[in-house]
Amino acid sequence: MSGLKLGLLVAILLSPIAQASMDLKGFNDRFKLVRDQSGKLETIKLKKITTKFSIMPYLHQVKSDLFLEQESFNSFTAHEKEMQIDTFLYELGFDPYTKATNGSEEAQAIKDSLLSIGDADIHATFQEVIERNRAFWNEFESKLNSAWNFVDPSVVAHLNDARFFYKRQATYQVVTWALEQAKKRFSTVPALNIATFVIYKVHEMMNEQRAFHHNMLLHYFETINESHLGMTKDEVDLAISSIYEYRIGLTNIFESNRAAREWNKYGINNFYRQVRAGNTRLQTWSKNSVRKLNFAFAHVKDETGDKIFHLHHNLHQFSARPAMAFDYQSPSKIKNQRSLMNLGGLALGFIPLPNWLKGNVQGFINSFYIEQVRTEGALVGFFESQGNQAMIDRIYDQRANFYIVK
Repeated sequence: MSGLKLGLLVAILLSPIAQASMDLKGFNDRFKLVRDQSGKLETIKLKKITTKFSIMPYLHQVKSDLFLEQESFNSFTAHEKEMQIDTFLYELGFDPYTKATNGSEEAQAIKDSLLSIGDADIHATFQEVIERNRAFWNEFESKLNSAWNFVDPSVVAHLNDARFFYKRQATYQVVTWALEQAKKRFSTVPALNIATFVIYKVHEMMNEQRAFHHNMLLHYFETINESHLGMTKDEVDLAISSIYEYRIGLTNIFESNRAAREWNKYGINNFYRQVRAGNTRLQTWSKNSVRKLNFAFAHVKDETGDKIFHLHHNLHQFSARPAMAFDYQSPSKIKNQRSLMNLGGLALGFIPLPNWLKGNVQGFINSFYIEQVRTEGALVGFFESQGNQAMIDRIYDQRANFYIVK
C-alpha cells in the first residue's frame, strides 16, 4: 500500500475520534458534572461565569454608544442619515413611508428615536443618570448581586429539583424595586427613560448568561452520545427537563406542576417538539441548498450566497421570515442591525411617546434579538465542534454582553 493511501486510511480511521475529541473539548471546557457521594448526578455547572455584576461600566458604555452615534451625524447630511435608517427598516420588511402595514407605528418610532440622537443633550442627561445618582446604582447593584447569588448562578441544570429555577423570581423583585425607586429619583423624562432601559437591560443580560449556555448544552446533548459526556440517557433527559423548567413563566403554575409530574420526560418531550418544528421550517428553503447544523440552525446557500438561519425564531414579531444568524457575504450585518436596534430602544427616552406605544416599540425591539441571541449559544457549540474559533468570536461579537464569559 502506498504511503499516500495509507495516510488517507489513517485519516479516515482517526477522523471520528478526532471529531469526538473536539466536541468533548468544548463541553468539558465549559461544563462540570457535580455528583453526590453515592455518584448520583445532581447538577451541571458552568466552569467560567460572572458571579458579580458591575453596572457602572455598562452605564458608561451606553453613554459612549450614544455619543459615537451622535458624532456620526456630523459625517452625513440629514437626508443621508435618514436614508441609512430607511434602508435598515426596509431590510426588516417595513416601508417607512407606508403607514398601513402591521408594525408601521413601531417602525416609525424607532426611526424617530434614532434621528433624535443627533440633537439630544446627552451630556446633561447622563449628568443626572450617572453623576447625581451613583448611590442609586450602587444600591441596585448590591441588591441585584445578592438576589442573583441566592440561586447558585453557576448551576445550569438541577436534575433532582423540578422547581429549582422558580427561585429566580428574587431578581425580578429587585427589578421591581429599582423601577419604583427610579420614578422617585430621576427628575427629567429622558434620564428616567434611560435609567429604566438600563435596569431592564442589565437584568436581561444576566438571564442571557444562563439561557445562552442552556442552548449550548442542548447542542451537545443532541450531537454527542451521552456515554462520551460521562452521563447516562436518564441523566441527559433530566438535565433537559431542568433546561425547559427554566423557560416556564413565573406565573405559569399549571405548567410548573406539569413539569414536576412529568419530570423524567418533560424536557425531552419539549425538545422533540422543537426539533420537529425546526424540521418543518427547513421546507422554507426547499429550492435552495440546505444543511441542518443542529436543532436550532440551518446553513442555506441561496442566490446571494451562504447564510445561517434560525429554525425557531422569526425576524421579528411582525414578520414570518426566519431570523438570520449570520451572513457570510456581510459578516457584520447582524451585529450592525442589532446595535442599531439597541440604540433605537435606548434613544426612545429622547422622544415623547405615550406609554402604550413605548411598550409596544420595546416589545418589537426585543422580538428582534433577545431570544435569537440566547439560542445562538447552540451555534457557538456547533462551531466549537468544528474547531472554528473565528466563527465562535463572530457569534459572540454579534451581541455585546458584559456578563458572558467566553
